[in-house]
Amino acid sequence: MKQIWLMICAAFLLLVACTVPGATPSAASPAPPAASAAPAPTPDPASSQAQETLGPLEPGVVQEPAALLAALDGCVSFGEGEAGSSLKSAIAAAGLVDWAEDNARASDIDAAGELIRAWLEDLDPERQSLFWANWPVVDGRASLMVEDLAGQLPLLEDAGSPQRHDAYTPACYERLRCAVEQIAEADA
Repeated sequence: MKQIWLMICAAFLLLVACTVPGATPSAASPAPPAASAAPAPTPDPASSQAQETLGPLEPGVVQEPAALLAALDGCVSFGEGEAGSSLKSAIAAAGLVDWAEDNARASDIDAAGELIRAWLEDLDPERQSLFWANWPVVDGRASLMVEDLAGQLPLLEDAGSPQRHDAYTPACYERLRCAVEQIAEADA
């Protein structure tokens, strides 16, 4: 099942609008995958091929790495069942989709995966577990924001309207999701 997910992810990366210059936000995105605990990604040739379709990028460059790390910090700012966890997961999801919308096109996704892996390794084991426990919820909310932002606006308004865009490109978030899922799959 995990290999199938990687193949689907790789195929999606090759076909997505995010890799085509001038891509616009859309309302289609696959359902969120199940997560497992892990660090240590392996390079994905499919994401490298998708990266090549973008044109010349500086290898190993992640646009706005501090913003990505701040968005990831939002994923470990709450625990399941805590007061406000629904709002905090919406805020974390908004941070991820905003970073992806602004930066995924111009970022080397393999390098983003390495940055995420290093961030995870710097966390204590409890916070690493918290990230992987929260990932399905945050990823699910992010996917819903990409697919149907209007349907998520009531929750986002309750969370203080943390989103910066009126629409999101599914392919951009998918690139970030694949970077995280590579880490999860590498340890499974």
